[in-house]
Amino acid sequence: MNRRIILLLSLISTTFVFAQSVEGNITDKDNKPAVETEVVITKDNNKFTAITDEKGAFRIPLKENGNYLFEIIKDGVKTNSEKIAVKGNARKDIQIKEEPVVQKVEGVTVTVKKKLFERKVDRLIFNVENSVASQGVDAIEALSKTPMVKTSDEAISIAGKSNVAVMINDRLLNLNGQELINYLKTLRSDDILKIEVITTPPAKYDAEGKSGLINIILKKNANLGWNGSLQTSGNYYWGKTTVSTRSGASFNYQGEKLSLSTNLSAGDNYWQYYNDNYLTGTTNSYYWNRNSDNLNNYKYKSGNVKAEYKINDKNLFGINYNYSHSNPWEQSKNKSSRFNENGLVNILSDYNYRTSRDVHNATAFYETKIDSAGGKLSLVANMMLNNSDARNFSNTFTSDESIYTMLNPISKYRIYSGQADLEKTFDKIKTESGLKYTKIKNDSEFNFFDINKGQYHLIPENTNTFFYNEENYAAYFSTNFKINDKWDAKAGLRYEYTTLEGVSMNDNTSAKIKYGKFFPTAYLSYKPNENNSFSLNYSRRISRPYFGNLNPFKYLISNFEYITGNPYLLPSFSDNFEMGYVLNNNLNVTLYYNYNKDNWDRVQMVDGNYRYTVAKNFYNEDQAGINVSYNYNKLKWLESNVFLNGFYAKSKSYDPSIIAASAGYSANINIDNNFFLNKEKTVTLMLGLWGSLPNRNGNTYYYSNASLYAGMKLNMMDKKLFLNLYLNDLLNTNREKGIKYYPTYNVDYQFKGITRNVHLSLTYKFGNNNVKGATKQMKFDESKRAGS
Repeated sequence: MNRRIILLLSLISTTFVFAQSVEGNITDKDNKPAVETEVVITKDNNKFTAITDEKGAFRIPLKENGNYLFEIIKDGVKTNSEKIAVKGNARKDIQIKEEPVVQKVEGVTVTVKKKLFERKVDRLIFNVENSVASQGVDAIEALSKTPMVKTSDEAISIAGKSNVAVMINDRLLNLNGQELINYLKTLRSDDILKIEVITTPPAKYDAEGKSGLINIILKKNANLGWNGSLQTSGNYYWGKTTVSTRSGASFNYQGEKLSLSTNLSAGDNYWQYYNDNYLTGTTNSYYWNRNSDNLNNYKYKSGNVKAEYKINDKNLFGINYNYSHSNPWEQSKNKSSRFNENGLVNILSDYNYRTSRDVHNATAFYETKIDSAGGKLSLVANMMLNNSDARNFSNTFTSDESIYTMLNPISKYRIYSGQADLEKTFDKIKTESGLKYTKIKNDSEFNFFDINKGQYHLIPENTNTFFYNEENYAAYFSTNFKINDKWDAKAGLRYEYTTLEGVSMNDNTSAKIKYGKFFPTAYLSYKPNENNSFSLNYSRRISRPYFGNLNPFKYLISNFEYITGNPYLLPSFSDNFEMGYVLNNNLNVTLYYNYNKDNWDRVQMVDGNYRYTVAKNFYNEDQAGINVSYNYNKLKWLESNVFLNGFYAKSKSYDPSIIAASAGYSANINIDNNFFLNKEKTVTLMLGLWGSLPNRNGNTYYYSNASLYAGMKLNMMDKKLFLNLYLNDLLNTNREKGIKYYPTYNVDYQFKGITRNVHLSLTYKFGNNNVKGATKQMKFDESKRAGS
């Protein structure tokens, strides 16, 4: 059953409009309520549907009396089918048959099942509710089972690309980094209808970001009422006395006019990693080696409230507010050996960074339907306020001297945006157009103190103030039209004009940049039958630098090593081509080619007795590859998801101080297996792995990497209590290792964290499970620019 029809009918079919209805109770073969079962009533080309509640009850309003086809679909299989006559209000109580209904066509037996994958003209759809393995988990775990998507406790990526933007119900979340991960952990997969992977986003969305978008569609409210949930989870690390914990609570209310959702969460994330960095001269015997032991602790508290008010059938108003307070703490001990023309110097250093950060996000939206053909006008306003204040102590020790310093970086950035979107349908052509304005302002102050005998002395030459201002004007138009029953097409054009200025007060320098760019998108899809679909897509994208990469402040590792930003860093651009194919709704194949121009990355530079890392534009890249996703569910006791990405990458450096890594082939793979230990599929064993072959990007060659996990999932108390237990990185193999290339030296590095751990989570749901509360999210693309 096409879920889009269900969603559409649920919006326009209300009991006070239709005078006829069919209601009843559905029970299973054991005479127990058949919850979350689909009931379909059909007459001519009109279909009316409902989902049973926790008591197995349903009610479907109808337009008119007459003869109808009555069908029941349970777990994707049609179990009952009969003709009924309706006159006024009718009652139909049904007990589900044990065997599914089959349709025989010319000697061929066909069992009706729901689709797991769908290929639309501009996106790939993973129907989460049709995957048993994806039930009873949070949104992060559901994303991990989505084709082309990889997740961790730190990031979300598509086919190996990071910085992915996430939407809820077609509206971008105004969260990023750890705040985004924490929020998604509050969403349950049982409330998710489907996940859309948009690798080439249409013109409607901001052109920012190379990696595309992920759109999480929540199930529509089925009943009035309320519900809530309590969650708690923790990670235990082998050989460590500290654990990471997270606790949260959510509440949803659905009334006739008002929908309300709120959640609170708090956590204490512990992370330790070791970093080895060996710089070796290729034209001389110089070297600079460093070993680091780092400990991070991220404490946070956050809250969110969303409210929607239905003024009438045509007008909807909503607000969204997020607040988070965090106290990230970083500690590091470093041992370095530097050998150059001045001889050998051994350097011991440590730093202790403590930050206090408050983030406020506020959004309001208004939507109005302008005609009966689906026309809609949307107005959205966004605001983000971020205040950060840190106390960073750094100490350096050599045989000649001991240096003690304190850094006080203060950052205040503000983001304001407003957008108007118009959707209008003319016959078979659907159009979208809109305007958007964004203002970004970041004022940063960096105070540098020497500490001598407990006294703090401000060093003016190392103290700086940095002002950053950016304005972006955008306009877009796109059209989507159905050529015939088998062909669909979509095309769009977006124009963005940007002005930005960065001013560094200490050295009296500034960078002013103005540019305007067009971003075209085009899509074509062909569906010859229900078992095959093809697509061809193109989009042009931009990747603008984060604030942290533009700020010229120096963050010290030691008095001889630091990290800094580049106020002259430029955006990079990419052209993306894709050709996709879906077979039997569970095999997805995508061929792709990307050309990336003016890519930037952090590079390590040596200046006499000093070494530093800085962000620079220095290379162009070509990448071509193939993605293959497959879901195996032919056995009742097993569901497997396999994802394979093979590609060829070639980078070319245009900066003589940096050498590009040699071109070559690579691949990565994800395999998730779910073994169901009982007929009800409430007890599940999990076993999976991911791995990557050596690959290249920019001036870096990455070695292979892999990890294995196992776990158990319990679904108890009629889907009200969920327990998940994971053993992550069983063999302790997960680490990042590589080589960076330069004309006169190479840098070998290894990054190893405490990835082997035990994760335990508990979730208890109470109230009406069919109530979803306020589900819309407001569009706020620029919030992710605040990342570091």
